Amino acid sequence: MGYSGASRAPIIQPLNNREYYKLISKSYQKKKHFLLSTFVVASSCAFSLIFSPIATAKLFDGPVDQLPLEQRVSLRRGELVFLGEDGEYVVRLLVKTSIDHAWQVLTDYENFADFLPGVSSSELIENNGDRKIFEQISNIKTFVFSIESRVKIATTESYPAQIDFKAVDGDLPGLNGKWTLEPVSPYPSAPPDKVLITHKVSVEPGKSPSDSIFFGIYEDRLQETLEAIKQEVENRSHQ
Repeated sequence: MGYSGASRAPIIQPLNNREYYKLISKSYQKKKHFLLSTFVVASSCAFSLIFSPIATAKLFDGPVDQLPLEQRVSLRRGELVFLGEDGEYVVRLLVKTSIDHAWQVLTDYENFADFLPGVSSSELIENNGDRKIFEQISNIKTFVFSIESRVKIATTESYPAQIDFKAVDGDLPGLNGKWTLEPVSPYPSAPPDKVLITHKVSVEPGKSPSDSIFFGIYEDRLQETLEAIKQEVENRSHQ
């Protein structure tokens, strides 16, 4: 006898071992592909964040980091960076100190003779707030000759970042430039623990047998002066 109109339940055939392992393998491959894709996407995002221009700027935008590699290496070794010739110079030094200590040394006009080489006297003659004038007398001695020079210098102070200066009278036909102070942190977002001091100066020959001799003496004295300033800043920082 038949059962017309009656529905039949589907017959489920059991999987043999080969088909079972094939199904498991296919499922594993899909899961592996999904995990690999997720990892690649995440890695790409992380790579983009780390090496994007914005992130790089945040990590390496300090005043020292922006300088050429050779200068960065020299400064971090505690060495003086000296650039220029024939009366146009840029000198840099990195000092472990605060902006205030560096500023105090650079504006201590009346005591320059105490720590600057060759300076026999320095006197503040005008004080108009951020504008000052001081007169400095220096002695230059070589194996052949000895020269005493007097120069009156006017400064304009823009605390705490810059000091502009210009000779307004004396034995130098031309002298002008500026001091720039920039705080330097050991790593991004950390408080600064060093100061990058940059000295830019343009000078015209004064008393000397020749221009070449003048520039040679001036360059030696300029390096000695910056080294003395670094030493004085460090001494005051430790007091």
